[in-house]
Amino acid sequence: MRGEVLLLRTLLLCLFLSAAVGKTERCNPRDKAALFKIKESFGNPYLLASWHPDADCCTSWYQVECDPTTNRITALTVFAGELSGQLPSAIGDLPFLQKLIFRKLTNVTGPVQPAIANLKNLTFLDLSFNSLTGSIPSELAELPNLDALHLDRNNLTGPIPASFGSFKGKFPSLYLSHNRLSGGIPPSLANYNNDFAIDLSRNQLQGNLFEFDFSKVAVLPPNMTSLDMNHNKIYGSIPAAAVDSDLQFLNVSYNRLCGKIPTGGQLQSFDSSAYFHNRCLCGAPLESCK
Repeated sequence: MRGEVLLLRTLLLCLFLSAAVGKTERCNPRDKAALFKIKESFGNPYLLASWHPDADCCTSWYQVECDPTTNRITALTVFAGELSGQLPSAIGDLPFLQKLIFRKLTNVTGPVQPAIANLKNLTFLDLSFNSLTGSIPSELAELPNLDALHLDRNNLTGPIPASFGSFKGKFPSLYLSHNRLSGGIPPSLANYNNDFAIDLSRNQLQGNLFEFDFSKVAVLPPNMTSLDMNHNKIYGSIPAAAVDSDLQFLNVSYNRLCGKIPTGGQLQSFDSSAYFHNRCLCGAPLESCK
């Protein structure tokens, strides 16, 4: 009998050790600690309820993705939910992060954290549709691998950083629309020379609304694929340079443009809504010039 009890205890111990080995956590402890700081900063909300200390953040936590080889966190996607508070600086403590999305969240306020510039592997940053305030950190231009920057639909103020004309990597697609940005457009933006989209619409640039003579633009930046300047005070005519551009999207509606839309390129392929509510634009896809 004693031998059978000993054997049973041995079997139970083996099963316990086997289960413990099976539950070995993949998540890097430093990454996990940073995520707990982020969760605590937001008051441990229900939206992040899966972020439980007894669960592996690489396999059981929603909104989190890890590299299967290194087990370091590479993506953090928190989208469309109840979340209140300021973006925590602990976001900058995830050095292997490639994609960061905090989008369309209720009552996410405060500044864009300069600590995000620590994320040198970041390729995609989306903080749009929140209630962020303050100025845009110039440090974001230190991100060498960034492909897209979405800060649109917030309450950001101040100028567009001059550093945005000299990103350390290639120039990213830039979405800054529907904020309260003011001041002039930095001359350094003329340095853009890679594939990108840019949307600066619905701001207060140039002290009121974005205002310049479009007809004096001799050339558009090489490989520009998207240009959205609706609801401003842009005047003059659409330049011939637009014909030779690589634009796949254009919106110059609600401005003060006049004259015939140049023929050629992609300009006639855009819907009339891209041009309407200007002073006296004409020609396809609008009505013929008289």
